Amino acid sequence: MPKQLKKMFNPSKVNHFGKLEMAFESRRGYTRLVHVYQQPPLKASRELYEGNHPAATVFIMESSGGMVAGDRNEITVTLAPDSQVKLKQQSALKIYPSHNGEFCTQAITVELAEQARLEWLPEVTIPFERAKFQVHTTIRMKESSTLIWGEIVAPGREMRGEIFDYQTFQSKYKIYVEDTLIAYDSLQFKPQEMNFAEIGLLEKARYIGSLWIVSPSVNKLQIRDLQDQIQQEKSLQASVTKLTDQAIHCRWLAKEQRTLHKEINRMFEYIAALL
Repeated sequence: MPKQLKKMFNPSKVNHFGKLEMAFESRRGYTRLVHVYQQPPLKASRELYEGNHPAATVFIMESSGGMVAGDRNEITVTLAPDSQVKLKQQSALKIYPSHNGEFCTQAITVELAEQARLEWLPEVTIPFERAKFQVHTTIRMKESSTLIWGEIVAPGREMRGEIFDYQTFQSKYKIYVEDTLIAYDSLQFKPQEMNFAEIGLLEKARYIGSLWIVSPSVNKLQIRDLQDQIQQEKSLQASVTKLTDQAIHCRWLAKEQRTLHKEINRMFEYIAALL
């Protein structure tokens, strides 16, 4: 068969390359989304406000319904001085099976200027059976800025009986304050090569939740009080670690998603109100 006809009858898959760039500034007492560039399937909503509060709430949407092998997403967020932003993913991030062996990749880059504040509310990443996923998150901030960031990783589509049936999940998370690396968190799961039930891994847990808090006001938070707060739900394993004088990390291990989602959101709101 001629090459041209082969291409017609066996077209190569067109992968999605989603891009979303958002820049925020404080104008006339409110934070405004002054620049947005969006390339499908990624899209940002308009700013929303809670009463007279100056913070802008923006939803990040993914119109394709999930990432397929070879898809890429790039999200860039820039906050100018004194801006306040809450970012929410519209729904869970679904990673579909990799039938061709390629990874789905996502890169998130955030820059916070002086006195800026970003809250990234937690949503769930769900790797389906045979999925391969890589995510790199890099945050650069000033000493006077504030970050509250939550995330949850699922074992798969639990209701379908998919428990750690994905191929690979890799996550690298970095936070820089004034160009100094203060936090580096690396997760790499290959269920076919790992026994999650072993001591020191997940043991009986299936879900992982994380909450990162970086702010000059962290010294107002008492670790003992946070430990008491985070351990209210006895069905979860949870801990609080003070990374530096201005950074705290909370982590949960859970057997089911609903309780974890409820608890991480409760802690998120509790800490946000204190800062």
